[in-house]
This record gives sequence, structure tokens and C-alpha cells, in this order.
Amino acid sequence: MRGSLKWAAAAGLVAACGGGGGGGGSGPSVTIAKAGAPNGDAQTAVVATVLPVLLRVVVMEDGTPKAGATVTWSAAALAGSVAPTSSVTDAAGVATTQWTLGQGAGAQIARATLSNATGSPVTFNATATPGPATAFTKSAGDGQTTVISTAFTDALAAKVADQFGNGIAGVTVTWAVQSGTVTLTGGTTSVTNSLGIATKAVTAGATPGDAVVRATNPVVAGNLDFALTATLAPVRVSVGSNFFHSQKNNTEDPAIDTAKVGQPVVWTVTSGTHTVRSLLSPSFTSSVALTATSYQIIFSATGTYQYDCAIHTAVEMSGQVEVIP
Repeated sequence: MRGSLKWAAAAGLVAACGGGGGGGGSGPSVTIAKAGAPNGDAQTAVVATVLPVLLRVVVMEDGTPKAGATVTWSAAALAGSVAPTSSVTDAAGVATTQWTLGQGAGAQIARATLSNATGSPVTFNATATPGPATAFTKSAGDGQTTVISTAFTDALAAKVADQFGNGIAGVTVTWAVQSGTVTLTGGTTSVTNSLGIATKAVTAGATPGDAVVRATNPVVAGNLDFALTATLAPVRVSVGSNFFHSQKNNTEDPAIDTAKVGQPVVWTVTSGTHTVRSLLSPSFTSSVALTATSYQIIFSATGTYQYDCAIHTAVEMSGQVEVIP
């Protein structure tokens, strides 16, 4: 009898504490996932447009569709917008929203979130393609200068893009020399790459002066004119601890050089501190004190120009540039 009473008391205690068979105190299992196709995932459309298929998720509770669950929707940064930003599941456990893509071409992401649900957040992917071509702009290469008979450092680059700046691939750009003696490398056309950019390498001719290369394309009206300049190779003078040395003809103190009007003369200091001081007439603008740097003068008039180092007059550092037409 006493044993029976002990068993009954223990059973009552277990019941009062929620024990025994069944759920063991755990709540229902809620999951969220993409609904069956079509569910709006992996769509492709033009930037800044509404995707044709709604985004759809299904919410289940213990394996049964759950109605009345509030799903929150969001678009990742630069991925446009969703509307509505929250929706309630229907009798089939399904919630939907509509996604408008962002303005940038490429991969974009949107998400569906349900608090405390397994599988949350659910990620949807889309691919945004560029819109119609509306812009044709210079991308690189304008305003360059190089020495005659050498290639310009940067290729000319023109970009074809939509209204949001997304480059459009596969557009043929035609290049033509409008003036000057430059030459185009590899023909007169090039095709825009995945960034919408077409390039063309250019080499300066044997005659110094200005040149213009024009770019056109068949989808966006208007011309792009790239300005280029070819110059004579500079005449170079080395400036050492106590000397001026002509690299052109190997003369020293005086360093004797000949340059054409418009041709740069460059003094490069290799050691010590020096100046390039103009003497007599005709004259040019003298340099400040120079240390491990260069000084350039482009003579615009003919004449014989003499100079020395104002710091080292005692060692007779001197030079002369004869400027000819």
C-alpha cells in the first residue's frame, strides 16, 4: 500500500512538471524555403525594371502549410527595391513580393526573412543587364604627349554605356586620324569589352606637332576627338658634382648643345646641389637650387644661350645651347 502511494505521488509530480511522453516541452517546427517553380529565383532583366515573376516562399509548420506568418522582404545594397516589404502567408503557406532591379548591371540579391524559422533568410538571385546605349564618352588617352616616332603611353579608350553608366559590350568603334602624322595600331576599328570600353593604340609620326584622332560608333550619335602631341626628343645635360656634361655630344664645361625651336632641353642633377643660371642675352628663366632632380626649358626663339652654376662659379661649371629653326 505504502509503495502504491509513493508511485502515485511520483506520477503526479511528473505530470505537474510537464514531463511524460509527447513533445517534451518543445514548440512547433517552422521552416521557410523557396516555393515551387516558378518562384522568381534566377531571373534576368534590364536594369531598373520590374522582374516579371513574383518572388515566392512557402512557410511550413510541422510539415503543414502555415497561414498568417509575416515574411519580411529586402533587397541588398544597390539591388533595387521590393514591394511590399512584408507579406502574410496564405492558406497554402505562400508569401510573395515584387522585385524591381537596381541600376547597376550584374548580379543582384533579394532576401525573405521569417523570425525563428529554419532556412531564414531565403536568398533570391537575379542578373541585371545594361539598358539601351545612350552615352559615348572618353575613358582614357586624351591630351597625351610623346616623343616623335614612339607610341603614346596610354591607348585611346572610348566607352559606350546606358543611362546609368553600365558599359555595353560588343559595339564596334571606328577610329580615324583627323590631323597630324600619328598612326593607328591594328586597324581602324575595335570592339567594346565587358565594361563597354574600346581601345586603340596610337604611335606618333616622325614630325613634331599636334594631332587629332576621332572615334565614332553606330549606336550613339556624336564624335569623340582625342588631342595628341608629338615632340622632339629632349636634349639632355648631366649635372654632376662640379660639371655640366652634354649627353648628346660628350662635351663638358662648357657643355655645348644644339636644339631646335620647341625642343626641350633637360638638365638632370646626379649629385650635389646646383643651379642652371642664364647668362648674357638672349636669356632664359634660371632654375632654383636643384638636388637630385631635373630642370627643363623649351626655347621658343633662335639664338645662343649661355649658362653656368651660380653655386659653383669658382670651378667654372658652364654650358651653351644654340637654338636653331
